Amino acid sequence: VMEVSGKPETIHLAKIIAPRLAPDPQSNRVWCATEGEKAIKARNYAGTLLSKASKITLDEQRRDETGEISAVVYIDNISLGQELLYKYLAIESGETPDWCG
Repeated sequence: VMEVSGKPETIHLAKIIAPRLAPDPQSNRVWCATEGEKAIKARNYAGTLLSKASKITLDEQRRDETGEISAVVYIDNISLGQELLYKYLAIESGETPDWCG
């Protein structure tokens, strides 16, 4: 959650699919405990990077029809999404998640 235009907003990482902490009843994707464990690692890693940041910027910011914001998030000029990809804690959009395989 970041402050955008003076109010707290949840920012989704653009072009990134992250593991889910829990099953989503709206999704037909399979969920397992392994996905939840990876989601916790991703959340903790992102939290550590964000807490140590001197500067956080958003690029390619978009708000979809439901009002949710997605953006490329930079922490001290380093892409958070790319860092999660490098650590195998996320995949690129368009790929099929297989956290449980």
